[in-house]
Amino acid sequence: MAFLDEFIANFNKYSGPAHLNRFECVIISPFEANRDISTDRFVSFRVVNLTFPGKNIRTVTNETVYGPTYEMAQGLTYAETVSMNFYLSAEHRERQYFLNWMDFIYKPNTYNLEYYDNYKREIDLYQLNKNDERISGIRLEQCYPKTLGAIEYAQDNGEIGQITIEFAFKQHVMIDGQGNAVSRSQLPQSVDPNTISPQRRVGRSQFGALDYDF
Repeated sequence: MAFLDEFIANFNKYSGPAHLNRFECVIISPFEANRDISTDRFVSFRVVNLTFPGKNIRTVTNETVYGPTYEMAQGLTYAETVSMNFYLSAEHRERQYFLNWMDFIYKPNTYNLEYYDNYKREIDLYQLNKNDERISGIRLEQCYPKTLGAIEYAQDNGEIGQITIEFAFKQHVMIDGQGNAVSRSQLPQSVDPNTISPQRRVGRSQFGALDYDF
């Protein structure tokens, strides 16, 4: 029973498990693109699915050593885009919302480009708990719609229409349930290479559970 109690207590830490059907997306487009601010909330509620983007350490092979080569960190990269699907209303308000944003970026009549700072926006993605309360999330910085997907019609398709939007972004940061960026003190810190830190050891407790020795 001790192991079971330990497992349950561990599983319920940090607000419990993350349920992937409980999320919230907050999108706010440039005012010049959509002047009715209630449309931002309307479109945000229409999200069907989305992806929390990952993070990748770009590496380079160290070939200056004698013997087997190995990979060394060179830089940081993110996914090129984040894809989201939206339910589509009969008036295609969601599609028009993003068309307005894209037309603000690249004027279809004059072919002039808008200044980058004027059309980029932040998009917040939240993990919700069972009470639909915001627990944590990420903020996509310097976002804008890059691709507006096609809509396929068929006589034998009785499903609700959806539209896919791909957003370009620069980077993402973790935020808490209030939308505040997670403090840098809570993130891993740089380590002095001349300082030798103690190594963690993992063993087995008398109940068979993993026992961490720090």
